[in-house]
Amino acid sequence: METMQPTEKLGRNVWDPINMPKSEFEARVKKMRKGMKEKGMDLLLVYGNGLNEYGNPCYISNMHIRLGQRGVLAAIPKKDDVVLIFEGALRGLPSVKATTWMEEIRACGDISKECVKYIKEKNLIPSKIGFAGLRDLMPHYQFRFLSESLNQCKIVDADNLIKEMRMVKSQKECDEIRRASRIIGQLFEFIANTPISGLNERKLEAKVIREARFAAAEDVRMLIAKPKEAKWAFRPAEDVPTSSGDTMIILLAVEYERYWSEGIRTFVVEDSSLVEVKSENLQSLYDRIMGGLLPGKKASQYDKETIREIRKSKVDDIQEYGLGQGIGLGFQEFPVIAEKDGTLLKEGMCLTLRLGIKDKEKGALFAANTIYLSKNGPEVLTR
Repeated sequence: METMQPTEKLGRNVWDPINMPKSEFEARVKKMRKGMKEKGMDLLLVYGNGLNEYGNPCYISNMHIRLGQRGVLAAIPKKDDVVLIFEGALRGLPSVKATTWMEEIRACGDISKECVKYIKEKNLIPSKIGFAGLRDLMPHYQFRFLSESLNQCKIVDADNLIKEMRMVKSQKECDEIRRASRIIGQLFEFIANTPISGLNERKLEAKVIREARFAAAEDVRMLIAKPKEAKWAFRPAEDVPTSSGDTMIILLAVEYERYWSEGIRTFVVEDSSLVEVKSENLQSLYDRIMGGLLPGKKASQYDKETIREIRKSKVDDIQEYGLGQGIGLGFQEFPVIAEKDGTLLKEGMCLTLRLGIKDKEKGALFAANTIYLSKNGPEVLTR
C-alpha cells in the first residue's frame, strides 16, 4: 500500500506484556541464535527505519521509531544480552523503555557510528557478522561507513533468516492481527453508518481516522478509488465532494500493537449515505479463489490457479494491484502471490487477498481481506 504516510506516529504506543509477553521475544532470539550458529555468525545486526520498514528490529524488540525516517538496530550476539540502538535524543529513552522488553538501549545521532562503537566494545573485530535489512534500508552513507569500519570482518547476508521467521506467525502474532482486523470491520461499519451529506473525501477520512484512534489504532491508512472517473486509481483522499451515484472503493489498513490488517470494500453514494455493494458475482468468485489458498502450495502455483479460475469465470478482472501478499509487522511482507514467488505457503501465514472486477454500471468492484492460513484452510479475519 504505497500512499502518503504521517511524518510522526500519533496513535497508541504501548507494549502490552499480556498480548505479547517477554517470552515471545526470547523465543524469537533463541531461534535466531540457532540460525546464527548454523551459519557460524558471531553477531547478527537487524535494521529497520521509518514508519513502514520498522518490522525487522521490531520483531526482536517490539519498539519502532515514531518520527520520520530514523533508524533502529537490534544487535544479537551469540551469548550476551541483545542491544537496541535507535536514532534519537537521550530524553527519548524512558519512552522507548516503556515499549520494549530489552534492558540495554542506546540513543544516538548516527546509528552506524554507534553500532561500530558497540562492536569494538565487544571485541568483535575481526568476526563473522550477519546483516539483515542494512543493505536495502540503511542510508548509503551510513552503510558505507559501517562496511568500511568492518573491513576486517566477514559480512554475510542474513536477510533470509529473519524473512523466513516473519512469514510464519506465532499464535500471539495471529491474535494481534485479529485485533487489527476487528478494527477494520468496525471502520467499514462506521463508514456505512456515517451520513455523507456535506462531507468531502478528506472530511470522511478524518472521521475514519478519529474512529480508528478511539479503537486504539497506532496507525491508519486510507485510499479511495472512484472507478467512474477517467484514468481512476487508488489515491489519497482529496478535497473533492461526493455525489449521488458515485462508486467509492475504500482501502483501509490499520496497525494495532505493531501488527497490520488490510481490507477493501466497494460503496455507492445513495442520497446522504454510503451503501456497501453486495455483489453475488464478486463474492462467489472471491470465495472460490480463496478456497484454493491452502498450505503446501507454492505462491506461484496459487497465483496460476487463481488466474485460471478468474479467466474461467469470464469476468474482466483488474490486476494492477496484485492478488496480495503477506501482512504482519508490515503491510507488504513475503510471500507475494505472484508468478515468480516460489515460496511454499505454510500454516500460520497471514496474507491479504484482493480481487477487482470491471462492472458496466458501477465502473469496478473490489474486495479484499486479511486471511489467516490454518491447517484447515483460509480464515477471513476482516469481517
